[in-house]
Parts: sequence; structure tokens; C-alpha cells
Amino acid sequence: MTIAGLSLDALVTLPITLIAFIILLCIIVFFHEYGHFSVARLLGVRVDVFSIGFGKTLARWRDRHGTEWRIAMLPLGGYVKFFGDAGPASNASKDVEAEAHRDAHPATTQFPRPGHEEEVASGMTAEERSVCFHFKPVWARALIVAAGPVANFILAMAIFAGLLMTFGAFVSEPKVGSVMPGSAAEDAGFQVGDRILSANGRKIEEFSDLTMITRLNSGETLTFEVERNGEVLTIKAAPRRQEIEDAFGNKAEMGVLGIAGDRAAIKSVKYKPADAFGAAARQVWQIIHSTGKFLWRLVAGKEDARQLGGPIKMAQYAGQSALSGFGDDDALSEIDFWTRLKISVANFINLAGIVSVSIGFLNLLPIPVLDGGHLMYYAYEAAAGKPLGVRAQAIGFRVGIVLLASFMLFVTWNDISSFFAVKG
Repeated sequence: MTIAGLSLDALVTLPITLIAFIILLCIIVFFHEYGHFSVARLLGVRVDVFSIGFGKTLARWRDRHGTEWRIAMLPLGGYVKFFGDAGPASNASKDVEAEAHRDAHPATTQFPRPGHEEEVASGMTAEERSVCFHFKPVWARALIVAAGPVANFILAMAIFAGLLMTFGAFVSEPKVGSVMPGSAAEDAGFQVGDRILSANGRKIEEFSDLTMITRLNSGETLTFEVERNGEVLTIKAAPRRQEIEDAFGNKAEMGVLGIAGDRAAIKSVKYKPADAFGAAARQVWQIIHSTGKFLWRLVAGKEDARQLGGPIKMAQYAGQSALSGFGDDDALSEIDFWTRLKISVANFINLAGIVSVSIGFLNLLPIPVLDGGHLMYYAYEAAAGKPLGVRAQAIGFRVGIVLLASFMLFVTWNDISSFFAVKG
């Protein structure tokens, strides 16, 4: 059945997808900005505004410290505005600068400008200077900026640990259960029953460790240590680039070795708190490492840039995870409604953890405008004993804005192209 060209399934899933995406984004943005906010408060910086979303304010209230909390119409981000900022990017207030300099200058991370500290400070009271972000020492500013991405990592660790303690996890030993005919594994000499000990010197504890390594090393020869009949062998194999499909039917190209784990070697593990947080920390690191490896291979021309996804793809994944317990899979057909709901909630929360790590990592990239760009400027200031020049910072910000806007346009185009390719 279709209505105006849309299937009944699409009419049902579209609002769920949009709601799931908004919830996902709001959770991650809130924790990111709360990281900046909480450390700023701890270090004595006055926070004027804490906003979730941009555009027209839908709701606002003021706390006892004088911070105005806002919920805005466009839930595609958020910001914290410190006292003295011109806007959400922590740039110096143009009104205050105008009084001191009588001319307009581009945005920078520093305030006031080099050599004009006393002149600008004269327009503030001693109390105002003491709570102004831009008059704090460089180490304090760096901590406040870094706190956003760190909050994303902490959120992800809490999510992963909570899921491991609540639901546990299925863990597969790194034992070969089958070898795909004609695959790189068969050509290299892997056999059923082999236990994989390491890959390129990295210890393999679970089969998922092996999957992570092979996916991001297509075309590169890897050296494996394998235990077979009590002997340790060395096998070299290069994963081949293939298109694979995830549990939701999303397709992506990545390295495939051509082996599957032994089903008999899968066990369910329930984690105690200490073990859960240790496993969660390893999971966060794996995501960071994999993201960095993918970006490096992308720059080196070893990955396809068309695999990069943007907000549309994120919304798609959010909807898929939120509905994952209510699919047509035969394995779900005998499960009651509440169990299906638990599966959906668990998958959605897990996705929030993965996205939180990715956003935290991307924010740390040394690109002006992002947190990493601010930290790069602060590192220069700490090393040189003075801030980078206003003009150099302003040029950097302009380049950063162009890069970020170009990236967003590109990934959005990828999303649209992928969407219509699937529909076609």
C-alpha cells in the first residue's frame, strides 16, 4: 500500500527515524556542551548561555548562577556562551573590543588582542575579569575546550559499561569455524580449527578484534600468528576489498579475509562493574583507533570517500537501531513485545555510544573552528609564551569554516546519492 508515493512502512518509520535522530543528537550534544560548561564553572568562568539547538528559542530559564538555559528550534547542535564571548564560538565580544580598538576584526580564539590586554581590561571591573574565559591562563582555557570531547568519551564508556553489566555480551573466541572458498584466507592457507593469536603483532583476544583489523587493512599484507595442532605458525594474508552488508542491510566496502568464527566457541559473558568499565574503555579506544585509521587511509587514497556519511545517514542508523527489535527477522518472530523493545533500546543506546566517541574524536581534529583547532592555538601560545597573531588566527578560522562547510556538503551529497541509489 502506498500513499502519495510513500509505502505504509515508510510512513510509519519516517517519524520514528526523525524522533530517534533528534533524541540521539540532543543526548550527545548535551553531554559535549556540559563538559565545557562543568569545567568552566569549576575554574570560575561565568557562563551566560547553555543552549541545545540553534535558531528561535522555544524554552528558556535561568539558574541561580545566572546562566540562561535554552532549548532552540533546530536541534542540530548546541553551544555554551561564556561571559565576554561574541557568540557560541568563544570569540571575544565585539562590543568590548570595539570600545578598545574602534575597528572590526575577524574572529580569533584570543581575547583581548596581543598588546592590548590592559586597554581592554580597563573596560571591565576586576570581578568581571576574574570570571571572563578570555582572561584565564592558557592551561585553564585548554582544559575547558578539551572537556567537551572528553565528556563524549566518558558518556560512551558509561553507555558501553552499562550495557555490558545489564545485558552482557556474546564473545567469540578467535577460532576459525569456516574458510570461504576462493578467499584471501584460503589462498593464504588458513584452516578450520586454527586459533588466531595475533595480527601484525597485535594480540587477538576475540574474533571481533580480528574483524576490526581486517576491515581497515584491505590490500595490505598482514602477518598472523596461528595455533594449529599445538604448533604456532606464521601466515601472511592480504584482506580483499569487498562490499558487505550489516544487520540492517546497509552496504559498505571494506577488507574481508574470508573466515568465519566457530559458532561453538561463542559464549555469553555477564560483566562485573570493574570488568565492564575496562571492556568499555577498550571499546572506546577501538573506535578512536579505527576512525583515525580510516581517515589516514582516506587521505592516502586507500579508502573510498563515498563511504563517508553525514546527518542523513546518522538519522537512518538511528531509526534502524530504534526499530531493530521489530524487524521481520525469523529469530524475532517468537519474542514478546517487551523483549523486542529491550533489543531496540539497547541497540539505540549502543549507537549513541558509538556516535558519541566519533563526535568527540572529530572535534579534536586540529582544524580551526573545532575544539582541536582551539587547542592547537593554545599549544602554540603555551610554547611561544604569547598567542598566535590575530591575522594568522583569523585566516585559520576562515580556512576551517570553508573546510567544515565543504565537508558537510560532501557527506550530505553522499547521503543523498546513497539514498537514491538504494531506492533505485
